[in-house]
Order: sequence, then structure tokens, then C-alpha cells
Amino acid sequence: MISWGAVRTIAVALASRTERVPRGDFDYAAAVATTLDPLSRFTGIELPQGPPGGRQLRVADRAEWIDFNIEGFGALMEPVVKRAAAGAGDLTWVVGGATLTAQVGLLLGFLASRVLGQYDTGPLLSPGRRDGEPGKVFFLDGNIVSAAGRLSVPVDGLRLWIVLHEMTHALQFEGYPWLRRHLGGLLEALLSPLAERLGVRETLGRISGNVKTGGRSVELMMSPEQRESFDRMQATMSVIEGYSDYVMHRVGRGLVPHYDHLKERMARSRAHRPPLETAVFRLTGLDVKLEQYRLGEAFADAVVRRQGMEGLNRVWERPENLPSLEEVRDPGLWMSRLGSP
Repeated sequence: MISWGAVRTIAVALASRTERVPRGDFDYAAAVATTLDPLSRFTGIELPQGPPGGRQLRVADRAEWIDFNIEGFGALMEPVVKRAAAGAGDLTWVVGGATLTAQVGLLLGFLASRVLGQYDTGPLLSPGRRDGEPGKVFFLDGNIVSAAGRLSVPVDGLRLWIVLHEMTHALQFEGYPWLRRHLGGLLEALLSPLAERLGVRETLGRISGNVKTGGRSVELMMSPEQRESFDRMQATMSVIEGYSDYVMHRVGRGLVPHYDHLKERMARSRAHRPPLETAVFRLTGLDVKLEQYRLGEAFADAVVRRQGMEGLNRVWERPENLPSLEEVRDPGLWMSRLGSP
């Protein structure tokens, strides 16, 4: 129903208009090695031995990033849209498909001009990857150079900031491989009932509306089961991003010159928000606001002050240890439930 070739054409055409060529004068592999060791020491998380080829680092242009993420959008959107469109008339099929094709292409093109880096969390993007295998890491150096000028920050400092951020996700998803599968299960629990519960016109209209509005109305149509899945996703993403921010802010001050200035400038721009997450949440109505990231970091800070990193790392031991949304807002409830480490 969605023409992914046309999506790519639209996205690349939009993204290429303002693209800057990467400078190619920064050693991202060395920066990754520089950040992983202190991150591992601070968190106590040791990554498994990777494959002989090592970690896949891609200093990418916008078209390469678009190609990679189209795979994820296809895996996410096609099953839902096909189920919703079953039995639809030819005209509805054609018009709905053309509308979604244009909107996804425009959204990917816009995001490609903003994204600075991306860690491949899977499972949607790389369903065949083995547990613990290092994910691909994309650095859009042309965008980083542009962002450094826009934010009035040193370009190498911003590059190191982005490396630090993506490597905190490497610790989470490679150190605890079940997290990928769990995140995929949460997405399926949210999306599968959507097409079954709505007719094709309502489904297509709602997806279209969510692209335009940021998904702020989708909760009105949720069943109790979907609402529970929605809250679980919110809580999980809050902890993933909050943990990441907590760790990188404390490790980064010893690695990145003028770290606090960079932190303040990045917070203002919101440039470090994961782009695929933003797009997926807008398309499906799962609009995770920055307030939830702040809640996640506050959760991490509260737990570490009472139980140290060992206590906080218990969130990654198994799915049952992840906090509920209520526990994210009140970390004492989570610590009481799990007890002393």
C-alpha cells in the first residue's frame, strides 16, 4: 500500500536540498573507544565480545540514513496498514496509499536534515541480528557540523557528545539483549489491535492526523488493554532515555570540554532526540514528550542516591524489573517493590 520507492524519492529530494558534505577530519572509531571504557566503568556494564568485524560505524550522508530507516518503517507500518485495508475498495486503497507514501517521505526527509546520530536498537531495523551483537551506529557528520554552527558550540565537542550519547545506548541494548525483544513486543502489543479495531478509513485518517498533529489525540481511541501497553511503553522509554542521560551527563564532564555549555545548548535545540523514535511515535500516536525523559533521569538519580549504580542496573536484569509509569514518577515505589540490591 505504501510505495517505499516513492517514499525514498520524496525523502532524498527534500533532504538533499540543504545537505553539507561531511568534513571527514574526525576519527569516530577512536572516539567510540575513548567513551566506551569510562561508560563501562561508571555503569558496571561490560559488553560481550563482538564479531570479528567489530562495531559497524557509519559516517553517513542523509540518503544512506534514509535507506536504513525505510527498512524499519516498512517492518512497522506494512502489517498494520495491510490488515486495516483488507476488503477496502480500490479507490480507498489508492488514495490512502498515496497519502501515506507522501507523508512518510516528507517526514523522513525532514528528519534526515536534523538527525545527528543514531544507534540501531532493533528489533524492527535489524530483525536478523544475534543477541548481543553490536548495532550499527550512524553519524551524520554534515548535520553535526551544521548543528555546531547553529548552536555556537565547538564541532569536535559536539561530535564527541553524539558519540557518548549513542554509546550509552550500546551499553543498554548490547549489555542486556532481552531489551530489544521486549521493546519489539511492546510495539506489537500497541499496533496489532489498531488495525483490527478500526475500519480502513478511520485507520488511515487517524494515522494521517497523527502525522500532522504529533499524535496527541490517539489516546482517546485506546482500549483498556492498549492503554496499559501505552503506559508500559512510556515507562520503558522514559527509563531507557533517562538512564542514558544520567550516565552521559556524569561521564561526559570528564571527557567533553565545556560539557555543561553543550548540555544546555543541546537541551534547548532538542537535536539529540532519537529520530526514528520521534517518527514512529508521531505516526502511531506514541508521542513521548521531553518531560518523560526528565522523569526518567530523575528516577535514575533518585535510585543511585539511595542504592548506587548497582541498584539502578537492576532495571535491566529482566522485564519484570522495569518500573511502571507510576514507579517512574515515584522511584520509592520501585525500590520498595524490588527491595535492597
